[in-house]
Amino acid sequence: MTATSKETWIVPGASYVHQIYELSHADHFSGAFYPHKLFFYKNHADKPDFLPTDRLVAGLKTVLDHYPILYGRLALRDDGEYEVRPSTEGIPFIEAATEEDFAAFEPDCPQHRLSPAFEAIDKLPSEHMPVIGIKLTRFASNSGVAICFSYHHYIADGHACVSFIKNWAAIVRGESKLPFPPSNDRRLLRLDPKPSEAEQRQAQLEQQKQHQADFQPGNNSSMNKGVILRFTAYKLQALKADAIASLSDAEKKTSWFSTIDVVIALVWRATAKARALPKEQPLTHASAMDVRGNHPSLPKNYFGNVVNQALCTITAGELTDGALGKAAALHRREVLATRAQGMEQWLMHADITSQVSLAERAMTWMLYVDYAITDWSKLGCYTIDFGEGRPAYFRRCVPACARIGYIFDMPPASDGSPAGLDVCVNVDETSYERFCTDNELLAYGTIIG
Repeated sequence: MTATSKETWIVPGASYVHQIYELSHADHFSGAFYPHKLFFYKNHADKPDFLPTDRLVAGLKTVLDHYPILYGRLALRDDGEYEVRPSTEGIPFIEAATEEDFAAFEPDCPQHRLSPAFEAIDKLPSEHMPVIGIKLTRFASNSGVAICFSYHHYIADGHACVSFIKNWAAIVRGESKLPFPPSNDRRLLRLDPKPSEAEQRQAQLEQQKQHQADFQPGNNSSMNKGVILRFTAYKLQALKADAIASLSDAEKKTSWFSTIDVVIALVWRATAKARALPKEQPLTHASAMDVRGNHPSLPKNYFGNVVNQALCTITAGELTDGALGKAAALHRREVLATRAQGMEQWLMHADITSQVSLAERAMTWMLYVDYAITDWSKLGCYTIDFGEGRPAYFRRCVPACARIGYIFDMPPASDGSPAGLDVCVNVDETSYERFCTDNELLAYGTIIG
């Protein structure tokens, strides 16, 4: 896809303080990998200087002065924790040009059009790599750009990452102050005393036995294809109403669930049906949850990870043959139970004691989880404006080896009201066609591809 490419390294200025940053224990809870947020901006007015590189780089340098931790490199300590050590090597800003026009991604920017060529960092994590990278891809005929922000998950969660990008966009637009000035005191999410490695292993083993007692490594390995499902606001209302109607009168009195709960249940169920799994096979779903609301002591605009996960386990038969509302209600119960956890119960499952490299952690994270779906629909990604309007599309590059999904909002309607949701999911290659022709799924969603 890429015709030409130029790499610039943004290095810290003279005021850079060479200090070591201690990560929180919550930072070690997430997977040791690089998520990639991808924003597509169309040059609607055919401006000759559409999002000039020098302005983007200058704005990035200004914002990075408020995030000195991002210049550093991750390093493993003797006690099993990672820390960020100072570095003057810099952060990569890659500018690429492609022979494809922006129109090649219209009208809906399907997932199959996204390749690793968009990613700023496309290698397995290691202790010598930058913790963030940016890639700007310019489409042919000056028709638009794609901006990819790759970041190591030990440094930030989705909420913190988007706050950084919003700050960057504000400076590029010409604002003098950051709309979300960051706070970086990661001591607030550390256990004291810190558990021993034996205590952590025991807690993790108990959690695995609770959800997947007979799990064997390799059970969930697969090669996957990405696909985007679109749910309009009208269809989402119908989906939730039908899920409620699937419950008995008694169940309706004791079960409440959100629209997101039903979307997750529907998509997870469709993947299980497509794979034709044995009815007795237990399946575990993980939902990442922002739990900032559980920790009022955290300062506003805390920059770091504050993510827990709700785990749901059900047999394939119960998931595919039972009422959709039951699966949605189960997901909601686990979400509420997870929100009720204290900090110790949460962080006992963070990897803060093992002497394991970043690459090994990335490959072994959540092995027994059948599916993981994260809701990014409330991050406000379609409000990110670098001075040329909101993005035409927000997408996420996903690795083929992972069975994961992401929920995005859609560009708002002309009156500003929510238009619906886009759901990006990875589906087993062998069951992809069956998934895309699932009648229940297609009753509510449209396959974008």
